Amino acid sequence: MDTATDSPTAVVQWAVDELVERYLSWHEESFAVWMAYEQWTDSGRGERRLAYAGYLAALDREEQAARTYAGHVGRIRRLAG
Repeated sequence: MDTATDSPTAVVQWAVDELVERYLSWHEESFAVWMAYEQWTDSGRGERRLAYAGYLAALDREEQAARTYAGHVGRIRRLAG
């Protein structure tokens, strides 16, 4: 057993680092939704369908990132509880 990596403090630090990483991923995907929305609303008639598809794809990625983040929050709550 490696006490430097298996200690409760190391586990908590790892969990916090992972939580921050998941939050940042969600935040980036959320920003991408706004950018895709702007592209869609600013697109010309011939580009509108493709821009809308890009917006929907961005929403799907943001939803997945949000679910991943929420799942990690739940795991941390169970660890802390």
